[in-house]
Amino acid sequence: MVGHSDGKYQVRHVHLIWFFLALSTGFGPIAAAHQDITPQQAADMIDSNNPPILVDVREPTEYCDAAGHIPGAFNYPWNSQVLQAEYQDFPYDGQILLYCRSGNRSNLAAQFLDSKGFLHVYDVSGGISAWQGATVGCIDFDGDTINDDLDNCPAAYNPSQTDSDGDGVGNICDPNCPNLDGSNPVAFMDFSVLARNWRLAGPAVEGDLNTDGVVDTLDLKILTLHWLADCRQ
Repeated sequence: MVGHSDGKYQVRHVHLIWFFLALSTGFGPIAAAHQDITPQQAADMIDSNNPPILVDVREPTEYCDAAGHIPGAFNYPWNSQVLQAEYQDFPYDGQILLYCRSGNRSNLAAQFLDSKGFLHVYDVSGGISAWQGATVGCIDFDGDTINDDLDNCPAAYNPSQTDSDGDGVGNICDPNCPNLDGSNPVAFMDFSVLARNWRLAGPAVEGDLNTDGVVDTLDLKILTLHWLADCRQ
């Protein structure tokens, strides 16, 4: 007789459990229960080195009203079914932090994401009514339809939000996006400009992409990383 101390028995037993769980969920991802957190815990998460994706599930009129929204929050309304239609915008294994006005809609949204197999869902208890931190309104200084707190270059019209080097700053206001010949994309003519100034030293030499005072292999490496990147909006 095989006892419970038999490793193979235990492994087979675990496999059977997972098999029946998979059957019960239609072979889809097994739902994880979301976690309710306090506004202070939410603030700590937002201020951490690995901040969550912050989602405001209120309606746009609430998101943009006088009370405003938590800085950096994306607006995916629950009542008007936006979140239900576009939940796949979020990574299944990412941290998703939800809030609404008082906690009712965000709880429904959290349960919905649970059912879709999201692994790390957090619901702010009490919603923005209990939030003690900063809030911002809907300001779009450059008129590109992207709220300033989400815009990677809020001072310049850049609806595409193109960020070729992935540093969080849009190309249109990012000096790290090399466009040496003045036309797009980064191509042979940009390399020609760099080659023309190869080994030249001095302040503000064209092609000195890392601003170390000389055009050299380090600048060539930066330019190569942007090969065929479009440095405009």
